[in-house]
Amino acid sequence: MKAFFEATPQQKQLADIGRAMMDWSENYGREHGLKAVTDNGLRTLNNLSHVGNMLTNYGAPYGTKEKDFSDEDRKLIVAFMQKEVDIERK
Repeated sequence: MKAFFEATPQQKQLADIGRAMMDWSENYGREHGLKAVTDNGLRTLNNLSHVGNMLTNYGAPYGTKEKDFSDEDRKLIVAFMQKEVDIERK
């Protein structure tokens, strides 16, 4: 019998995507350097971490709900999944 608080396969998949977003954002500076990254580029990296964290908590009790994601958050998730995230550089 499935426990009430157990994550569904879809929630686990979203959590994996969220962790990948956070890891990519964290490792970007090590791999590409941050010297030439603009403020908008840093904002994108921060948003990747923030939205990724939201995905890891999706569906959990007191966690993120569908209504918590803005249109911009959804676009960022789609861009990440399609490997089209652009980090603005000088």
